[in-house]
Parts: sequence; C-alpha cells; structure tokens
Amino acid sequence: MTASACGGTLRRLAAAAALAGVAGCAHPPAQTGSTGTNAGVIGYVHMDELVQKHPLYDQLARYDRSIQAFDLSTTTPQVASRDPQVLAREKELEKELNDAANRTKALLDQKQREYQDQEAAAIAAAMRGAGAGGPSAAQIAGNLNATAQQQEAGVATQAQHDLDAYRKTLAKQQNAQIAAAQKALAERADRTYRARADELQSKESALSLRLASDDAAQRLALRTRLSSLALDDTARDDVQKQLAALDRKEADAVAAQRNRDQQSLAALQSQLHDEVQHELNAQVAAIQKRSLGSLAQRQQTLSKQVATVGGPVVQTTTAGGKMQQQINPNLPPALRARIEQLHSDYQKRFQDDAKTTIADFQKTRADLSRRYQELHGVNLAADQDAQAQIASLHKKRDDLYDQIVAQIDREVRLIAQQRGISIVVNNVAAPAGGVDLTPDALKDIESLHE
Repeated sequence: MTASACGGTLRRLAAAAALAGVAGCAHPPAQTGSTGTNAGVIGYVHMDELVQKHPLYDQLARYDRSIQAFDLSTTTPQVASRDPQVLAREKELEKELNDAANRTKALLDQKQREYQDQEAAAIAAAMRGAGAGGPSAAQIAGNLNATAQQQEAGVATQAQHDLDAYRKTLAKQQNAQIAAAQKALAERADRTYRARADELQSKESALSLRLASDDAAQRLALRTRLSSLALDDTARDDVQKQLAALDRKEADAVAAQRNRDQQSLAALQSQLHDEVQHELNAQVAAIQKRSLGSLAQRQQTLSKQVATVGGPVVQTTTAGGKMQQQINPNLPPALRARIEQLHSDYQKRFQDDAKTTIADFQKTRADLSRRYQELHGVNLAADQDAQAQIASLHKKRDDLYDQIVAQIDREVRLIAQQRGISIVVNNVAAPAGGVDLTPDALKDIESLHE
C-alpha cells in the first residue's frame, strides 16, 4: 500500500468515527403524550457522495490529477519508467564503447597482419639461406594467415556475442533487484503505518468509552428528569441543553485527541517516506555500482581476448581431434630453432606494440564508465525532486480532504440534532430502520455553492 493509499484509508476511518460520535449514547424515547422523537434511531450518510458535492471537491480532484501526473509508479512496486533521454544517452555511451572496441580490434588485426607478414618474410629468407626442403615460404605464410584468420574470427565473434548477452542479463537482474527492494521497503513502511493507526484508533475508542462512562450517572439523572410528565417546557429545555452540553464535551474531547493523533500520523508518514526514499536510493546506488563493476570486468575480459586472439603459426596439425600449432617437425634442427626464435621475437614485438593500443582502449572505457555513472547520478537527483513534489501535493490534498470532511461533519451534526437522531454512521449498508440523512446533507452542502 502506498503512502497516499494509507492516508486515504485513515481519513475514511476518521470520517466514520467522527460521524459515529455525534452522540456517545442513544437517547431513550421521550415519554410524552404529544409528539414522538427519533431517539434510538440510527441515521446514516454516504460520505463519498457528500464529498463529491462539496464546493472544494474540484480543487481536491485537481490535486489527485497532479499527483497522478507526477507519480510515475502508481502501480507500486513496479519500477518507475526511465527517462527516455537517459535511455538515449545510455545507448550513445554503449555505441561509443562498441565503436572503441571495434576500432581497437581493427587496429590489432592490422598490426597482427603486419607482424605476420614480416615474420613470414623473415622465415622465407631463413629457409632460402639454409636451402632447406619441405614446405615453401609461401606455403608457410599461407598456413599462418589462414589459421590466424580462422581463430581471430571465431574468438572475436563469440566474445562479442557473450558481452551482448551478458549486458542484457545484467540489465534484467538490476531491474528485478530494484523492484524487489522497492516492494520490500514499501511493505515495511505500510505495516508500520497501519500498526500505529490501529493503535491510535483503539485509544480514541477507549477515550470515547471512558468519557461516556464518566458522564453516565449525570446523563441518567438528566434523562430520568426528562421522563417526568410533571416537568414543564422550560425545565425540559434546560435538561435537554445539559444533555447536549455533555454530548458536545465528550465529542470535543474525542475530536481533540483525534486531531493530535492525525498530527502524529502525518509526522510518522513523512518520516517513513523519508526513510524509505533514503534507503531505496542507497540500495539503487549499490545495485548500479555492482552492475557497472560486473560490466567493466566482462569488458576487460573481452579486451584480453581481442589482444591475445590468433598468433603467428608456422604449421597446423591435428591431435586428438584438436588443432595444434607448431613448427614443422620435418625441418632441420638448426633451421627449426631459427624459425622458433623468429616466431618468438615477432610474437613479443607484436604483444609489446599491442599493449599501447589496448591501454588507449582501456582509458576510453574508463572515461565512458565514469560518464555512465554521472548520467545515472543526474537521473537519481531528478527522481528525488519528483518524489519531493509528490509528497508536497499529498500533504496539501490530505489537508483539504480533512477540511471538507470536518465541514460535512458539522452539517450532519446539526441535521441529526434537528431530527432527534443520536447515532449517525457513514458509508455502510443501510441499517434496518435507519434514516438516510444524505439528501438533507446534500441540500446544505449545495447551499454552500451559493
């Protein structure tokens, strides 16, 4: 249940309690020979209908529409929709990262081909100088290029596929974690609020019962006097005024306690809202930090795969169903040692040259990660500002609703007293023998428009 839902439920309960307190106890019917009264009859009103006819209802509806327009998560605990501009900026950052990775990969490919060509030329020269038989330099170079290209294409494609799948999985996990955290915090705040509201309502009921009990003797004495047929009209009016004063005193005491309780609940609601928002922000920041760390780690793994893919090969053989790269064993030992040395030298030179290219890519990735974090920081600040606006609108709406209900309550009290009805309930099924005071109350409320 959201904070606004809690407030709305509490105010409907408060309105019902206020109307039920028009008179603490039902009056016994007066035993007169002339005119009967409605003492002991239960009156009822439809509070929702009366509120909708109040002159200030249009303003109340405007508050509701404004809250709905601000609140992007009315179906709590669903995660609020993300800003399209932020999503577009994220896509731009992802595109920049992919472009940087592609440029790095292309540059490494170019460097690898250059070193492979240089190595092939050096091997060919070594073989010509040694006058060795076996595969020609062109064949060795061809084997080297074909094997390197196959490995490079397979590793790079698989690595990019894995990164894309991991990014999607990471986004789903992040949204699920945020939704779960939001739901848990909202439910915890709702339980705290409802427990406090129930406690205060019980105390109000106990206070009403205690006041009625304290005045029971005096009220009984006054009603006993009213039952006397010898009582003249002046004395009867005086006794009725005393009974009404007792009712007002009890109702005022309960109303004062209720106002204090409403202030206490409003403070609790504000406190719970701040606590939930603060804790949710902390959890969202932690979840995003973990996601960024995981993504950066996976990107680093991809960079290593791109940096080490392929490699110069002199000859390709198959053993145990797996392809292996090695120097042709048919070459003379001296020539084979020379080729191995050339292979090692060019491999080291390529790796040293590639380190610079990879370092540039890592700097670019670090810069994009920093901009990604800043982007989410701006988005989080915007969400906090929207929540503050929503809280302010909720308070104004609740204050106005309390004002409307209080005014309707006063009108219903007067109508009930005029018709001799001591008990009035609200928003319930019509009780047997009950009197519907809603039409009379509607006339009084509509007269306020004039």
